[in-house]
Amino acid sequence: MMDVYVEFAKKSFQRLLAYRMSMVFRLCGFLVSLFVVYYLWKAIFTTSSVIEGYSFKMMITYLILSFAINALYDLPAEHELADKIIQGEIAMDLTKPIDLQRIFFAQSVGISINQLITYNIAFLIVTAFLFKIEPPCSMIGFVFFIISLLVGFIIMTAIGFITGTICFWTRDAWGIFFVKTALLIFFSGALIPLHFLPKWLENIAMILPFHGIIYTPISIYLGTISDYGVINLLLNQTIGAILLISLGKMLWYVGIKKVVIQGG
Repeated sequence: MMDVYVEFAKKSFQRLLAYRMSMVFRLCGFLVSLFVVYYLWKAIFTTSSVIEGYSFKMMITYLILSFAINALYDLPAEHELADKIIQGEIAMDLTKPIDLQRIFFAQSVGISINQLITYNIAFLIVTAFLFKIEPPCSMIGFVFFIISLLVGFIIMTAIGFITGTICFWTRDAWGIFFVKTALLIFFSGALIPLHFLPKWLENIAMILPFHGIIYTPISIYLGTISDYGVINLLLNQTIGAILLISLGKMLWYVGIKKVVIQGG
């Protein structure tokens, strides 16, 4: 049975290979955006060499990793799921003896591996050469960073599945994806480290699961949190991932009850 999910992951990987030029333009777009925020933060750091415990080099490293993680977690699978539900094509999938949440995860894994090979590695090599980013705080910190990154991927994928599943209750997915993207950009720490926010807003952000996608992995990489804090955040991430997967499964089972299949 596991072979089925591996096959879905492979197909998602191979399908994106057909869009090589898109990857090149995407890389150029991210680099241009990065240059904009680079000079913005350079201007901000002219008033002080350290802001909230971050040097300029640490901030640029944070932003580069944030860009790379964002690209790694870009999930077209959620748009496909939403389209299938809205168009009614999901009825055909429901007749197959497969777990569609696992299929969604398998497709997302295939897409992310493709992004890693065709885009992320090139992006990190180019940006490391141009901006001289900070190395990981330690070897063990790098190991925890990778673990946190993987759990963050599960959180992001679980959120994507929930977002797609909500389309059982609407005919237009645009608003759902817009709200999800806005929440994600702000509360994941994609724009700035979350402890730059006012304390009350930071506390809210740390309750929500989004921080586990970008802020937590990068904070571990840079060593801006204590060893105890790392363990605490990893546990927090893991619990958040389990809850989101369970929520997605529950919504799915409620949603498919709305599907009516006609004809023989």
